[in-house]
Amino acid sequence: MRLAIKYTLATVLVMLFAVRSYADDAPMKVVSEATNGVIKELIKTSPEDRDPKLVERLVANYILPAIDQEKIAMGALGKYWRRATPEEQQRFITIFRERQMKTYGGAFKAFSGETLTFSETRYSPDGERAIVKGEFTQSSGSKVPVDFRLYLDKDSDQWLVYDAVISGLSMVKTYRTQLSDRLQNISIAELLTELETEPVTPVTVQDS
Repeated sequence: MRLAIKYTLATVLVMLFAVRSYADDAPMKVVSEATNGVIKELIKTSPEDRDPKLVERLVANYILPAIDQEKIAMGALGKYWRRATPEEQQRFITIFRERQMKTYGGAFKAFSGETLTFSETRYSPDGERAIVKGEFTQSSGSKVPVDFRLYLDKDSDQWLVYDAVISGLSMVKTYRTQLSDRLQNISIAELLTELETEPVTPVTVQDS
């Protein structure tokens, strides 16, 4: 009996430590609350009922608070960010956000029971950056690694997402390569006009 009690107490302590560790894991909490919050909302509706207003609400409530729009925009433009005027920079942030919302809209519309789970958080030596390791399980059962990169914003003391890596491919780096190739032939102003009128290609998560 005494051995059983000791085992039970040890188990409880381990469980409490695990719960506390997760609670203290701010980067994982940020991405978990954002993604799981969206998923919980989506399972309440059928694809036919997911209208643009629902998408906008989900993005505003769960996605936007978790990411740094300006940092993602800066990463996507790369060296061209510093060449843009302040007005062009702000315009790009706005355009990029709108395009991301349309991309989310396509993904939310097609949602059919997929799940996203997280296994660990890896911190940089200085503790100011982190990678949250995740796995996206499709309705077919196939699994795709999805990692989120975050940094600690010292002004707000909040962890914010600045990139996502799907099957080893950085979202920001992919955008930067595409935009850099285009900016070799046109100006930033012309690129902005293109982005405002160019249709958004739906993006899906596929296993490699």
